[in-house]
Amino acid sequence: MNTKIVALNRWARWLHIYSAAPVLLLMIFFAATGVFLNHIDWDLGSTEQTSQTFDLPESLLSLDWESESTATALSVLQWLDQEHGIHGVDLEINWEPAEQLLLLHLDGPQGSYAVEVYPDDEVADVFIRDLPFLEMLNNLHRGKHVTGFWRWLSDSAGVFMLVFCLSGLWLLVINTLQRTTTLSWVGIGSLVTVLAIYLMH
Repeated sequence: MNTKIVALNRWARWLHIYSAAPVLLLMIFFAATGVFLNHIDWDLGSTEQTSQTFDLPESLLSLDWESESTATALSVLQWLDQEHGIHGVDLEINWEPAEQLLLLHLDGPQGSYAVEVYPDDEVADVFIRDLPFLEMLNNLHRGKHVTGFWRWLSDSAGVFMLVFCLSGLWLLVINTLQRTTTLSWVGIGSLVTVLAIYLMH
């Protein structure tokens, strides 16, 4: 056999083994949550909704709520995070000058927070929406309200999975004893996939 082919086969075996190793848990995670996402009628648990009221500290009350509402909102967010563990990935800020009301909405894969801040009353009302654990995992699968690090990790896992599949296919193709059977199953699976995609339209 050509030495280049031998070297290629050796590399394919190495890639197939070690491409899956660093993302094995992620492969299992995406496979399992993919099944959950495919069955939206399954009961994954109930969403819990609670509320809390916090007194605003003097350091926030002394801020300029009118002309610097954005800077004030960021100060409120920092206070909520540091003192009450309330934080999110995606953020929406609205200031209602007529009502002297600051509205904050924070979303994360685990749920969301709706915060109503009344500087005149010196209180902040926090409405908490906690998703069930499996629903949170589904949000991670979809990349919904996730951090940049998780997106990078998901993209990296996708690349490793692609290498794993392609190197595995190559190893099956070069196996002369099982080549016909392998190509038959690959062809059948590919045909079913293409047909399913076509029938969806």
